[in-house]
Amino acid sequence: MMAAELLGKFAHTEPSATAALPHAALNDSSPAVRKVASWYAPGGTIYRKTAPRGAW
Repeated sequence: MMAAELLGKFAHTEPSATAALPHAALNDSSPAVRKVASWYAPGGTIYRKTAPRGAW
């Protein structure tokens, strides 16, 4: 979970993080990791809240 959260900090600036988060949200074996990754993945709650101004 902590790794997904850390990766989420770079979701707006790092394309590899942007690609890895949805993959983890759909495929990780841990329900907790899937939940946190979905928050930070594009379209997720935290992703939207932390988007640069004007991005949404």
